[in-house]
Amino acid sequence: MTLKSLVTIDVGSVQTRAMLFARVEDRFRFVAAASAPTSLRGPDPDVLLGAIRALEHLSAISGRPLLDPQGILIAPELSTGAGVDVCLITLSAAPPLRVVLGGIAPEWSLASLHRAAAGSYTRVLETLSVISPDGSPRTEEEWLYALVAAEPHVVVIAGGVDGGGTRPVEALLEAAVLAAQLRPEEERPLLLFAGNALLREEAVAMAGRQIPLRVLENVRPRPGVERIGPVVEELDRRYAEQAAMRLPGLSALQGWARGEILPTARALSHVARYLSLETPERGALVVDVGGRHVVLAAAYGGMLAQVVQPDSGIGPGILSLYQRRGYERIARWLPQEIPPEALETLVWTKALHPLSVPQTPEEMWIELAFVREALSEAWERLHVLWPELGRTVRFFEPILLSGGAFAAHTRPGALALAALDALQPIGLTTLLWDPVGLLPGLGALAALDPGSAVEAITGRPWILLATVLAPALESPVAPDELLFTFEVHHRGPDGSESVYEIEARGGRLEVVPIPEAGETELRRFRMRRPVDLGWGPRRAPRRIRIPGGMLGLIVDGRGRPLRLAEDPETRREQNQRWLWDVGALGGAL
Repeated sequence: MTLKSLVTIDVGSVQTRAMLFARVEDRFRFVAAASAPTSLRGPDPDVLLGAIRALEHLSAISGRPLLDPQGILIAPELSTGAGVDVCLITLSAAPPLRVVLGGIAPEWSLASLHRAAAGSYTRVLETLSVISPDGSPRTEEEWLYALVAAEPHVVVIAGGVDGGGTRPVEALLEAAVLAAQLRPEEERPLLLFAGNALLREEAVAMAGRQIPLRVLENVRPRPGVERIGPVVEELDRRYAEQAAMRLPGLSALQGWARGEILPTARALSHVARYLSLETPERGALVVDVGGRHVVLAAAYGGMLAQVVQPDSGIGPGILSLYQRRGYERIARWLPQEIPPEALETLVWTKALHPLSVPQTPEEMWIELAFVREALSEAWERLHVLWPELGRTVRFFEPILLSGGAFAAHTRPGALALAALDALQPIGLTTLLWDPVGLLPGLGALAALDPGSAVEAITGRPWILLATVLAPALESPVAPDELLFTFEVHHRGPDGSESVYEIEARGGRLEVVPIPEAGETELRRFRMRRPVDLGWGPRRAPRRIRIPGGMLGLIVDGRGRPLRLAEDPETRREQNQRWLWDVGALGGAL
């Protein structure tokens, strides 16, 4: 059956977003978007209420009735055009799962479990290791105490290759089962076993009928082989189950949906995987900065590296983010001096009133400084968990910016600069911008109907913010030192041609407007320093075709890693100059 229409509802911690997709002229397309506050505050929290309001707005915008007089979604689509065939729901509003991990060695099974846990909405409270990194392993009694004190929702045990020794992992299983038995039946954690296959039957026997258990494929079945996908899927499933029990109205909302609720991070990973197929040699990076979480989904060479950073973002998570990063790290991104008291006032305002928007340029600079630190923190964690990505992680093409933090600002230059400061891409890449929060819906659609998702994505429903050319430099450069030059050749739709030369200088950003109509190529690169534009030192293709976009081409000559001045006043002048370079110092908020 061909899908004619679909609505997706993304229930975030601050906003609930509804997206309408429909078949138009034999092609499945994104039609309209609307949002409403997620109703999680006040005396009668009810996420269904936020969804209904978002759908009411969507009906008004699209002209398609979506709700019946009782406020229930009309499905399937009626002959009058009212309603939709299918409703899909994604979710990030629920608190993260409390998780305990157990394995033999930090660099093997536990490393795999930490990667799996990072890919879902979890908070790892305890790590039980047979081989301690400091040489002082905990006893089985200490494991038991730690498990009881953590009160986890999920305990994941792994360790050993298939067919290898069993005793150390057996002891971990015994401790996990005993700790679960000590809790009331309705509060017992889900036990996931993803270790040596020889222990599967024993794990089932230990758990009996009293402890909920899922036996999964070994995360390290053989040396050099890692399979964390089943653990991530089970954590995602448990997150949705816990959310249905803890968020009022979610079960009723789920009744409208086809299939299970999909965690938003999982939906984003589907989009990252699809985009990486278009540039298999470079991969794709999807970034989502929300109110309570930050998600980085990096798909590269068939591999997905994903981090869901809890207690972060610029809504309820901003207070925890500030406590971890501190005033100095936030203030280093500000173009003017703002005392700690003023900065903390905004932190509390955003934490208590996450729907508030910046009223002054100063508030906008502070919010975007938090966006930079939230992204930097998640980026650092991605590197720690996936060290094998190495330097290549900075070569992603494209980079797609999504989430409430990027939707709440209207100065595209300021958004692009925040992403460049935090992610520091190297070489030639494009920044795509999803200002309406479309990506979770596209990811959910991809899980249901890949063909329709491809049709919707092919229509490029996001905004091309800028093409970025950023060289790596072997050594620091002097301000304004000439790095390289190149020519921009543009042929208009009417056949007219224009050529102009661009100079890339150290410590500066150059924005080159590129018309969307016509064709544009970069040619005749002349290196004045041993810079690497992504093709090796002093090398560049003879011609590079680039698209037009909202900002055009940004030439980032600041070098990698980005060096901020030590002196606060000089650093503020540095930030002011960069904002000026990208045209972000003026205009509406």
